[in-house]
Amino acid sequence: MAREQIVEGLVLRRWNTQETDKWVSFFSREQGKLRLRVRGAHKQGSKMGMLSEPLNILRTRVIQGRHQQLMVQPQMVATFLNVRSNLERLSAALALTELLDRWLPEEHAEPQIYETTLMALNALESGQPAPSVLGWTLWRLLKLFGYCPELSGCTRCRKPHSKGEWVLDPAEGRLLCTRCAGTVHTMPRLSSGQLILLRDWLQQNAPAEQGEPGDAHALLKLAMHYAEHYLEDSPRWLAFLTRLTASPESLFPLGRGQSPQTK
Repeated sequence: MAREQIVEGLVLRRWNTQETDKWVSFFSREQGKLRLRVRGAHKQGSKMGMLSEPLNILRTRVIQGRHQQLMVQPQMVATFLNVRSNLERLSAALALTELLDRWLPEEHAEPQIYETTLMALNALESGQPAPSVLGWTLWRLLKLFGYCPELSGCTRCRKPHSKGEWVLDPAEGRLLCTRCAGTVHTMPRLSSGQLILLRDWLQQNAPAEQGEPGDAHALLKLAMHYAEHYLEDSPRWLAFLTRLTASPESLFPLGRGQSPQTK
């Protein structure tokens, strides 16, 4: 990167230091994920703290120092107010940014992933259902990162797609028919209708609500299972969203309206 550039991107995460500064994980189309220091973000009356919050799209000067990069004079481009006003959509958006912060390498351009992220956030902002949007987004990201299984049929016996139940094996990244999967019940399963919807999602360039009621929730849960397998743990916002989209009896297990703290 040049010593100074004007960069537009999305704040994925922020964390504090013991000083008056803050650090942010900043995802841009051209430079990928950057680790930037925001000077004076905790000073009284400073606008830098508000501007450098997660889910803000900023246009900012990025200055390359000797040992670190600095965010200087950021300007707000978008802040997704409708997303922030709805707990389910906000949880979906923060689950997405948390996954991106964990998955993306630093300073490696990922334009397709950046565009997919913006499409997802704009879909949530327009009021599209969070399960459909996040389900489509997670499966598209799994495909772009190379984690998505082959879905044309059973990878073991080569049985083509047909009606009935199918099994996804995250460890091997493959689709199995129930006969080849045997009696193992720990692997996630999906119906033929859900498999068709998943294929449609992977071919679409924008999220759309399709399928039978409950299919989007099932595929979102399956995508979370896959994401957790490759991350080797459960991200906080994905875990919270899982509880949030569960049955009404367990809708708010942390207390109504309570959510994990944003870093």
